[in-house]
Amino acid sequence: MRRLMTALILVLGLGLTTAGVAGATSPAELEARIKALEQSLKQLKGQLEQVRQQQQQDQAAVAAASKAKLPAWAERMTFFGDLRLRYEHTSYDDTIINGKNTVKNGLDRFRLRLRFGVRSQIHEDVELGMRMTAGSDSDPSSTNQTMGNYFGEITTWGVDQAYLKWTPSLVPAKAATFSFGKVPQPLLTSKVIWDTDVVPEGGFLTWTFNKGGQVQPFITGAMLTVQQSGEFNDNILAPVLQAGARGKLGAWRFEGAAGYTDWNKLGDPGLVPPIPHGNPTWTSGGATRMSSFKVWDVYAKASFAFSPQGNVGLWGHYLRNTDATGPYDGKDTGYGVAAFVNYGKWKFEVWYKNIEANATPGFIADSDSTYVNRKGWSVDVQYKMWQYGRLQLTYYNTEPEDASISGATNKSQTFFVNTIFQF
Repeated sequence: MRRLMTALILVLGLGLTTAGVAGATSPAELEARIKALEQSLKQLKGQLEQVRQQQQQDQAAVAAASKAKLPAWAERMTFFGDLRLRYEHTSYDDTIINGKNTVKNGLDRFRLRLRFGVRSQIHEDVELGMRMTAGSDSDPSSTNQTMGNYFGEITTWGVDQAYLKWTPSLVPAKAATFSFGKVPQPLLTSKVIWDTDVVPEGGFLTWTFNKGGQVQPFITGAMLTVQQSGEFNDNILAPVLQAGARGKLGAWRFEGAAGYTDWNKLGDPGLVPPIPHGNPTWTSGGATRMSSFKVWDVYAKASFAFSPQGNVGLWGHYLRNTDATGPYDGKDTGYGVAAFVNYGKWKFEVWYKNIEANATPGFIADSDSTYVNRKGWSVDVQYKMWQYGRLQLTYYNTEPEDASISGATNKSQTFFVNTIFQF
């Protein structure tokens, strides 16, 4: 197009030059020059018409491409995932365990966690979801893979989310949500009870009042499918009831809940988790067993936005097992408290926990702070490097709540350097 405009300018210039010298040119020469100009203009018009037609074709192609759609099943899907690369250092103190001075060596290792999933809105009321992750088949609180196996492949790769979520339109304001399967954590809780990698299984029904309002009370009822090995009465099914509220009042945000979980037959002979993670076990009638659990808990969190970019807050969680049994039935309570500040790309949190050995099932407890029968504190600093990547530094200093209990481990200090990337 630029070349055509240049040619047109040259033609016009030639015409002006011809007019300027008309007085010094014979009529025959002038007529020849005019015919040459007319021929040039004719050629330029033809070229301009070709450009115009090409532009129309290009515009039509762009319009057609913009209207092109993926298959309906593909448009319904939302993909998500993350990769966490970790350096981990742990040092152990000499500790008196069961009357003996126990020494453990330090530990340094590089680890990774890979997760990838998809959600699909198959109906305005129905969502299906699944997520795959690297991790341990026998330990729900660990999705880490330790690097350094002579370049061997990651072999423990499985599905840690697979669920249906139904929010029926027939309920006013779509106040009810029913989920079934291996469901992203539907309970309002904290790492005092639940490790963030643990994905509960079962059926969950939540009813939210005043949905869309500033304060939204809710009630959640659930039946956890903990272990199934035979007929209905032989399985571990744990009923859960929780009531609480979420809300925002001015610059304040808050959430809180009180709950009860009856872990039913968990701990009976033959129904002890493969890895108790701090819950003491003993032998009864030739069979191994551990405490029963009926856990009441209260959780609350509040934050205040002191600027558009920052907030400061606190959270706390208290729990008690009213059905603790066995040699350590008095070890039935636990709590955790934390303070945090978020500003711009930075996050900072200090956390303290004290979880007695039979306060809550250890197989779902927070692994980074060393499960139950543990007390200590941690400091966590995060920096958001870019939209889908952040750096996280975490330090833990913990020790046994009661070093005399079987299974207690040494006092330790652990330092994590995590780089986390989202797909």
